[in-house]
This record gives sequence, structure tokens and C-alpha cells, in this order.
Amino acid sequence: MNTGRPIDHIVLAVHDLDAAAAVYQELGFTLTPRATHEDRMGTSNRIAQFAGKNFIEILEVDRPDKLEPHDFSKEPPFFSFGGQSKALLEEREGISMLVFAGEDAHADAARFNAAGVPTYEVFDFDRKARLPGGDEVTVSFSLTFATSPDMPEIAFFVCQNRAPQYFWKPEFQQHENGAQVICAVYIASPDPARDAAFISRMFDGEVSGIDGGKAVACGAGQEVRILTPEAAMERDSSLKLTSECSPVFVGIALTSREPRVTTPAAAACGIFIEWIEIS
Repeated sequence: MNTGRPIDHIVLAVHDLDAAAAVYQELGFTLTPRATHEDRMGTSNRIAQFAGKNFIEILEVDRPDKLEPHDFSKEPPFFSFGGQSKALLEEREGISMLVFAGEDAHADAARFNAAGVPTYEVFDFDRKARLPGGDEVTVSFSLTFATSPDMPEIAFFVCQNRAPQYFWKPEFQQHENGAQVICAVYIASPDPARDAAFISRMFDGEVSGIDGGKAVACGAGQEVRILTPEAAMERDSSLKLTSECSPVFVGIALTSREPRVTTPAAAACGIFIEWIEIS
């Protein structure tokens, strides 16, 4: 069985990018400079890159009047990157999308269709990025989205990085808190087995049982952990969930060279951060 696809990043939707950046810098993260997406996306971001080649994207919907909304009547249907985060922010801050690494967005769209995974038009975009030395370059991406009707508040996509030589920079991967890589993403769900089966279907990730739910393998040493709401609240008492809540992303696990206690969602813009010490 395939081991699944590695985690590329999470999209952490926030109301105020500057305020959220200050929170994450206080937590010991090094962030890239503010970058602005195209108007049709309506968003800007700052990123915490990790040496293990994934990252946290802190995202603000700063031009909601300009973003292109979902259009599911099109063929293929159009999924709105900014619209997904905008909808979440009407309720709360937190992870709006989980992203997997990819090398061919169109091939992944075909894969999803063959597996019966609802997918959408491949989305190509460019944006400007500032390198550690101050030079401005263009980075380019292609995205293939996927959703489950049983998880209406969250989404997934595959990110094909078409200019990796400009994106990954060691200078941005040195963090005071010792963070190395996202090794797990947590979902709270009233039906962990059902939602684990869907995530597994995307990339044939092996499903296993864990305390309070299920885990889906996502490449070597990474997984998505789907917990019951009760089990999620045992990990972070600041979460406010009900036993029948719609599935939501609630946290991540980060490997780190520094021992730390779990950062609660109330102190990290809507997600808990579990710190896994490595030698």
C-alpha cells in the first residue's frame, strides 16, 4: 500500500496578518516578509518554513471584495482559494485547508477523479516573494483542490511548486523555538473512521487506530490524525467543540529541538501546537 503523500503546508486563516505574525514571532517562529496574492485570490500571507520541507502559511483575506468566489456550476467547477478562508473567518480563525506536496497538479486532478474524490479546476498563480538578501522574485504554483461532502467546513489541495529554487531558503528555516517539520495535522470529527477513509483515498495512505480516533499516513513520519471532539479537547482544553460538530482542523504537531509544552489554540490563532522533542 502507498504510504500517502507528504504534508506540504497548512493554511492558517486569520483576521489580522500583522497581529497573527506578532503572535507567531513571540512563539519563536521566523517568518517570511508579507507577500500579496493576486486580486482574484484576495489574500496576503507570511510563512514559517521548516527544514523538513513543509510550512505554516498564515493568511489574511485582505481584499474580500476582489476575490473570485466559488463557482461549482462551471465544468470543471471552480474552487476559490480565498473564498474558503473567508468563509471560515466568518466563524473563527483556524486552519482552512490542508495541503499535500505534488509534482503534477493535472495528474493529481485525474487521480482524484479516478478515485471518486470531488475535485475542481486546476488553479495556477504567481506571486512576488522577497529573498533573504532583499531581492524580489516570482514564485509560481499550481493547485488541485479536493473536498468531502462529509467535511463541508474544510478543504484539501495539492500544491505543485513551479519555482522551488526561489521558495525554499535555509535562512527562513531557522527558528528560535527549534521547529523542524510539521509531523501531524489534527482534525476533530464525530466519525473519525469515515473521514480517515476519505483522506486515505486521495493518496492511498495507510489507516491505523490511535487513542481517540484514526491516523492516515502521509509520507515518511507524517500523518493526519482524526480524533473525536472529546479526544481533541483532552489534548487542548481551550477548544470548544460539541460531540456532533462538523469536522474541523484543530491543531498540528511540530518536531522541535527544544522541549516545550503544548501551545493551546487560544494562544496560537485557533490551532494547538503539540511539540515533539527530537534529539
